[in-house]
Amino acid sequence: MNRGSCEITTEDRDGVAVIRLQGEVDLTNADDVRDAVAATTAPGVVLDVTAVSYLDSSGIRAIDRGHRHLASERRSLFIVSPPGTPSSWTFRVAGFGGDVVLETLDAALASALRAPTAP
Repeated sequence: MNRGSCEITTEDRDGVAVIRLQGEVDLTNADDVRDAVAATTAPGVVLDVTAVSYLDSSGIRAIDRGHRHLASERRSLFIVSPPGTPSSWTFRVAGFGGDVVLETLDAALASALRAPTAP
């Protein structure tokens, strides 16, 4: 799906839904990001924002809503945001912890596979 300036792709990796974002996440497409997270059915979801060049407060809010939605269903969300990327600083300032925001896709996948799931 390509909305505005953000490309959203989803794939399954060993039972973990991996959503990759590329471009800018802002008011014009933040709902699309939230909807992509909500549309998953896997117990573990990884949101890879490595290729995001801009992330505003509406994007952070959408990701937080997606995270809360998954948590309410006893599912997990992990975010890939390597140090030095534009999103890394934004997540830190917004208060996302190191248990949710990870530096590599491999680390996020491992965390998603280890996370407890709903009974």
